[in-house]
Amino acid sequence: MDKSKNFKKLVEKLKDRYRLVILNEDTLDDVWYTVLSRMNLIVWLGFIGLVLVALGIILVSFTPLREYIPGYPDGNIRWLYLQNTIQVDSLEQQIKIRDQYITNIKQILRGNETISYTKHSDSITPVQTENADKATFDPVLEDQIEQEEKYNVNISTPQVFEPKVEINKLHFYCPLRGAVTNRFDASGNHYGVDIVSNLNEPILSILDGTVVFSGWTLEAGYIIGIQHRNNLISIYKHNSQLLKEMGNRVRAGEAIAIIGNTGEYTTGPHLHFELWHNGKPLNPNDYIVF
Repeated sequence: MDKSKNFKKLVEKLKDRYRLVILNEDTLDDVWYTVLSRMNLIVWLGFIGLVLVALGIILVSFTPLREYIPGYPDGNIRWLYLQNTIQVDSLEQQIKIRDQYITNIKQILRGNETISYTKHSDSITPVQTENADKATFDPVLEDQIEQEEKYNVNISTPQVFEPKVEINKLHFYCPLRGAVTNRFDASGNHYGVDIVSNLNEPILSILDGTVVFSGWTLEAGYIIGIQHRNNLISIYKHNSQLLKEMGNRVRAGEAIAIIGNTGEYTTGPHLHFELWHNGKPLNPNDYIVF
């Protein structure tokens, strides 16, 4: 009973009406007045609080003021996020293209056709390689080659080609002077020419370029591959000694290897030379006089 009486008294107090008056201090006239109760005051304060909370949410959600909240990214950070996402996507595409490019180089080194970038995204099984000791290289011959290169005018004056030049207008250096014993035959999967020459004869780069492969394969022995401008790649197989490493820059006419007889697919000391353009084999006899 006492609890119910106390509750009724509390409700009556909340409903009690009070007059709030603003008076002129000099004349004591009523300037403004209103009638309030405790209940009305609670309701009005709650309503004003809800309005202020709603306005704060709207300002934070739809105005730049949200950038002043600690931990919230500003416009520059979000723009950097977007740019980084685009760059990561571009890098993924470039990595796929690079992997396909390396795969095509391996196919070229094996004497097979390349795979189109647009039709295939998976890589080819890499060429099987095995470790083998390099052939003993005569230091006297090495000194002789270095002495000859000193007076090679083509080494000191690199060739400069425009990015788009017809292949038949380029000046190719002969990689090896000798007799052609086996000619280009695409139908027979022989994508180059075989040249026989003197023992320990140096192999020369046909154009300026960058060494993209320098190593050993079971089928072709010591191989060196050079990337040139105009999407040209030259391949030199069955060498006894490699004079350049992968990543080296070479000039037209510069010695890059020594003629040899390495690998399973060879019947004697010779050079197997291939020329590729845009992933397709070319007949070297159409461009070079051996």
